[in-house]
Amino acid sequence: MKKFLLLAAFFAAFTMSAQEFTLTEVTSTNNVPTDKANNRQGFGMDGAFVVMDKVLGQINAFNAEDGSLIGTLETGATASWPAITRDEAGNIIARVDNSWPGSFMGDTVIMKIFPVGSNTPIDVEANIFADFEAENGRCDFFGFVEGNVMEEGILWLVTAKSTGILKVPFVEGEIDGDHIALFPIDGAALNPTSSTVVNPYYTVDGERRYMLWTRNAQPIDLVMNEDEDGFIGVNFTLPNKGATNGCFPFAFGGKDLVLYTTLPNYGNAWAIAEKGADEPIAFVSEEAGFLTNGFQCNWLNAEVVSPTKAIIYQYFPGNFFKTYELTLPEEEPNDEITEAYLVGSFNDWNQGEGGGRVAFEDVDGVLTADGVEFEAGAEFKVIVPTEDGGWTWLGGEDANGVGYFLINSDLMGAPITLCDGANFRMENAGTFTLKIFELDKAGNYFLEVTESENTAIETIATDKVDNNWYNLQGVKFNGMPSVPGIYINNGKKVIVK
Repeated sequence: MKKFLLLAAFFAAFTMSAQEFTLTEVTSTNNVPTDKANNRQGFGMDGAFVVMDKVLGQINAFNAEDGSLIGTLETGATASWPAITRDEAGNIIARVDNSWPGSFMGDTVIMKIFPVGSNTPIDVEANIFADFEAENGRCDFFGFVEGNVMEEGILWLVTAKSTGILKVPFVEGEIDGDHIALFPIDGAALNPTSSTVVNPYYTVDGERRYMLWTRNAQPIDLVMNEDEDGFIGVNFTLPNKGATNGCFPFAFGGKDLVLYTTLPNYGNAWAIAEKGADEPIAFVSEEAGFLTNGFQCNWLNAEVVSPTKAIIYQYFPGNFFKTYELTLPEEEPNDEITEAYLVGSFNDWNQGEGGGRVAFEDVDGVLTADGVEFEAGAEFKVIVPTEDGGWTWLGGEDANGVGYFLINSDLMGAPITLCDGANFRMENAGTFTLKIFELDKAGNYFLEVTESENTAIETIATDKVDNNWYNLQGVKFNGMPSVPGIYINNGKKVIVK
């Protein structure tokens, strides 16, 4: 329940009324490796482009602003296939086996993991197709990896011979060979090629889904079946879709969007659209004067950095790097909350001054209600006075449709978005501290409930790693974030530099 509620809080912050998206090119550089035979797959991340040179066995990072070389990671491989990807925590995973077309057969080092903040690779040794030899076949590219390979992650693998999607699980930096499984697709035909990729994503509703991209067929939107041993797939269309590799699904501005390559094939044109839309939200036409990419790829991916801005990275092998900003107008801030109270079953919902309501006090600029005693099952809301003498009643999103928002031990210290929602209900009895924080520039707020009084901001170095990290929208990270900012770590707001 914790995961679903936190995601619901996050995506509530991203839900906006229908507004015009604006796409702006920010940086463009031709200062890229020109030998596309050596450099094919790549992606953007944290202001850089990451590309693998299959001949030299190097992973190179290039500055997104000017294309300058930031650094090189040595894989020790030669003539390897150039599949490279990352997981949702930012760990880099590269294929380094020397076989072509590359069967992943035999207990040999087939990949290397470069954990976040480390230049020392971890060898990944496995025989992926030991129990699925019929699935063995050519595999040119990797999709993005679900989760965190240094904890628990999944690479969804498709080869030219696949009859389903192969689940390749990682546990603590190693492939869990005992739980490799073949997931069939019900409802859509796989139509595999040697360059079919599967990308995990979350919808605007916080649901985990997967998008399968096959160059020569319609893409497939996937959801796991109830038994979690297969997928239910639905084909969908994209306006002017091309047969070039390069796609990325993401949620932004209250919409489920797809970055994808368009016609002409093997060129640098691309678009953004909702699944099944008749028209794209944005379209970038073919830019003349560049070499056609004979290796059939035009790599695109996005990073959502705020409720109103996403960074789009485009790597067109042998030609250029580009970044774009996809933006929405910032909403006018809501009225600032300077006065708030708790009312609920503990005082018979009496909002009167003498009725036992609990006032939030300003403590170092944060509205705080300290030492509030709740019985198990107690319900409450936050009330804020209005100019006309009335009250605005704020609760939580009833994501499960049970009539209340349950605050349990898993949600202690986690941000809970305040909205025109259901009553909060305390699962356990105890004495708690409640604080109200500003959530975003639109003036939304979140409630933090703790049993600890330690909520000071702590500044730490980026080499300190701990679990239970959230951003201020409530999204949990698999490990410490790499982007500087303010985060919530084990119930405390922490500045990561």
